[in-house]
Amino acid sequence: MKLLDLALRGFGGVLAVFLGTASAVLEAVYTPYRIGGWPAVWLVPTALLVSLFLGWFARTATGLAWGWWLAAVPWFLVMIFAVGGTREGDQIAATWLGLLVLATGGIGFVGPAAYRAGKRTTAPPPRTAAPQLTPHQS
Repeated sequence: MKLLDLALRGFGGVLAVFLGTASAVLEAVYTPYRIGGWPAVWLVPTALLVSLFLGWFARTATGLAWGWWLAAVPWFLVMIFAVGGTREGDQIAATWLGLLVLATGGIGFVGPAAYRAGKRTTAPPPRTAAPQLTPHQS
């Protein structure tokens, strides 16, 4: 049973890498598209929701707190190469929509991780009562 669990977690990690790569490629490809003359603004909330889902999926499928990296790293690598441009011009950073897709997708991965990291920090326990001062006797 332990071997099956390990195999499922490994498959989940591989699937997270694949889905992170595929979503970044699709987002980069559809960024310059226009529908009826209008930019594909639906990519902005889609990038956010997909990256939130992929971060959750990767953590849940692998059972690792750092599992979200398995989807985030390929996503960021594809986006960095898409920003790098092609012979025809820059794929992502040439338009406001591309920059918004890059920003919201990145926030979708990093935001929840930063929130979880902030919750893990330990603060000193609050004091229950102020210390009592005694008069100094001389």
